[in-house]
Amino acid sequence: MRYFPLLFLLAATSAGAVESPPMRALDYFQGSWRCEGVFPASGRHIASRMRYAGDLQGAALVKHHEDMAPASYRALEAWGYDAKGGRYEAVALDNFGGTRRFASAGWQHDRLAWNSATEVVPAQRFVYVRLDGQHYRVDWEINRDGKGFAVGDTLTCTREG
Repeated sequence: MRYFPLLFLLAATSAGAVESPPMRALDYFQGSWRCEGVFPASGRHIASRMRYAGDLQGAALVKHHEDMAPASYRALEAWGYDAKGGRYEAVALDNFGGTRRFASAGWQHDRLAWNSATEVVPAQRFVYVRLDGQHYRVDWEINRDGKGFAVGDTLTCTREG
């Protein structure tokens, strides 16, 4: 079943369904964001909207990512904290039928990196950089050749409202 990882994450995260102190570290993202950026390889412009909302009584953060036309990427992500594993876990589902799992150690200063699970080929990561209370940058990085990560696209996001 293609969406099992998301259902599993939500079910596992809801067991206990109480606010998770580690999840409080991600409260920064709550709300709506307008993002502008570029695909470095082509120089092509990209714009997106991202919305984040807490769920499961604070045990999960749900993200909706919607690229603006002419781009057509849409994704739904669920972020949670695995207390037993001592790390954050995420599942991303997209409108192209993709299902990807990611893990993160959490904020390292103002940087939050989500690294793809080993079954995700090619390897990918999302690196969020908190610029200030109203702005962040997110770089989608991909390792196509096994020699290291390169930025596939980069977005700078501004809090709305």
